[in-house]
Amino acid sequence: MQQLFTAAWTTTAPTSIQRSHQNYPHSSHRIGWSTTQLSYRDDEHDTLESKKKSSPPAKDFQSRMKRMAMRRRETGKSWRPPNVQTATSLEDFANVIQEGRTKNQLVVVRFYANWCKKCQALRPSFDKVASSKPQVIFVDVPVTNTNVELHQGLGVKSVPFAHIYCPEKGLVFEEKISRRRFSEFEELVEQHSS
Repeated sequence: MQQLFTAAWTTTAPTSIQRSHQNYPHSSHRIGWSTTQLSYRDDEHDTLESKKKSSPPAKDFQSRMKRMAMRRRETGKSWRPPNVQTATSLEDFANVIQEGRTKNQLVVVRFYANWCKKCQALRPSFDKVASSKPQVIFVDVPVTNTNVELHQGLGVKSVPFAHIYCPEKGLVFEEKISRRRFSEFEELVEQHSS
């Protein structure tokens, strides 16, 4: 039986080889087949090893990441631009809007929730705009159990949501924001801040 299988192995097409493996799953040629696969994988492994040797050392990257994590741990929270404030109550919100009017500054408000993934994804973009516009006041208003009335009273239907307040005109923009349309929002901030 073993010799018949060997003859089928050497003389038949690849499709019959597969069929013969199905008929004789415990044959020695099956072991030979897997050995061929292993040697192929060893060749792949060698090329991966050579790629690893040519890449820059990971230690530099690890040490930079460790320094960043330590800085965050020391400050207790992640970095935010200095012109970003947080308003958790109606009083805080009214004070920030009044500050914008008295200082004749544009006020950009972002309504968000900590559990909202879209809001979390927009935060870096919001911070980037805030850091590029130091003359504008940026406000984060989180959804909490105590300030639900604030969101409802201002007409915030869902999060993430944004308002733009001009000192002379008052509320000039209110709309749901998204990553796809964030460039339009950025242009509006640029337009009203100049």
